[in-house]
Amino acid sequence: MEITEVRIFKAKQRGAVKAYANIVLDGCFIIRGITLLETEKGRFISMPSRKLRNEEKSYRDVCHPLNSDTRTELTKTIFDAYDEFVKSEEK
Repeated sequence: MEITEVRIFKAKQRGAVKAYANIVLDGCFIIRGITLLETEKGRFISMPSRKLRNEEKSYRDVCHPLNSDTRTELTKTIFDAYDEFVKSEEK
């Protein structure tokens, strides 16, 4: 699997959410609505999720990596694109 495109969208609110991302895999599958967060524990991504029926505060990821290596690769690639996005906005 190759991440062939990453699009970053700046978050409108302040706080832990820094931006949102859409990624394209192998030029033929898109995942929209990945959230980029930064807290005192570090930077991480949150995959798109939906609220479960009949549950007060329960959510389930719509899609997610199946292993830690894939999650690490996604996180690194997305935050590299985010860092480039921030640099280009500073110019």
